[in-house]
Amino acid sequence: MPPSLRKACHACTAAKRRCRPQLPQCTRCSEKGLSCTYDLEPVSNSQTVAPSCLPANQENLRQLLSTCIFDSMPSAHMFAIQLYTPQGFDVRHGLPRVSNFETFTLASEHLNNIPLLTFQHKSTPFVHAQVLSAAKGYSAVPLLKTGDNSSPDMATIFRLLETERQRLLSLKIQELSFVEFLAAFHELAAILVASFLERNRKAVMSSDFEDLVDLFTDWTKHFHSILPETLSSELSAWQAWVIAETARRTFFCTITVGCLLDILQHGFCYYRPGVESLPFDPRTGLWEANTEGDWEATVATHGSKESNLMSWCEFIESGGPEPRRQHDGALQRLLLVGHFGKAAADAQSKA
Repeated sequence: MPPSLRKACHACTAAKRRCRPQLPQCTRCSEKGLSCTYDLEPVSNSQTVAPSCLPANQENLRQLLSTCIFDSMPSAHMFAIQLYTPQGFDVRHGLPRVSNFETFTLASEHLNNIPLLTFQHKSTPFVHAQVLSAAKGYSAVPLLKTGDNSSPDMATIFRLLETERQRLLSLKIQELSFVEFLAAFHELAAILVASFLERNRKAVMSSDFEDLVDLFTDWTKHFHSILPETLSSELSAWQAWVIAETARRTFFCTITVGCLLDILQHGFCYYRPGVESLPFDPRTGLWEANTEGDWEATVATHGSKESNLMSWCEFIESGGPEPRRQHDGALQRLLLVGHFGKAAADAQSKA
């Protein structure tokens, strides 16, 4: 017989609703995706070890792991915002987890071209071609022939992985400028994305791959530590915007790669509280401009040279699943699919 509980959970008590206690959640909390906690531990007629005798690591694990798995980002987001307090995010309820194979598959389709585009020094949703080209002398991965318009060749990507792994690991990032580091960072991210897309567990779970995952973690910390407060006054408006916008989109890149690694290892990804506040410039056409003249002409159509930043949350809430005329692009469409799933993918196929 399952253990009984001595009283109703906090959520049902606050809502003045009948509670049917059970673990890990009561019926009402399970149906509504609510946090389910009790004043007292489960009790039974059998003799149990006192909670104070639990090993410290088990107690910490119980506090950090969420029992909730959501089938969409919106539901995970709504759960997460309930856990914010004046002191910050309440980690006692754990991080929400998201598992939806259809959405994962649709979002992955938006990542298919990232490895090849990166190695050809072309813009991806996360890094601009100008950043990759400006740092080509320090690139960890050699430039592929830009005349090759074929689909991403994963065999080629893995040959690069084998030949360039040691160079990536030995790269002295402290000696690189911010732009040079951004280029190398996105090349590393592209290799990890290619590994995920290949879905070859024997290859991607090897020690070589684990070394690159650890390197990505270290480089992410380095990226956070070297973000410049200002850029050189010698840069043109376009050059400054490209660097700043690539930096902003690099935050989205770290979240995306982190989610891919979660899915690869666990079959679900953790929702990162706070991602909804990440800003970027979503104005249509600016990111796609490859020359200063094209960029200035596109800016003129929007009426201002100043960056017009929106948060992830503001962008999502500015419309439905369909592409937005004034705020469209590769990253924007990836975010829409990640949030709205099949509805966004269907709308994009008709656009």
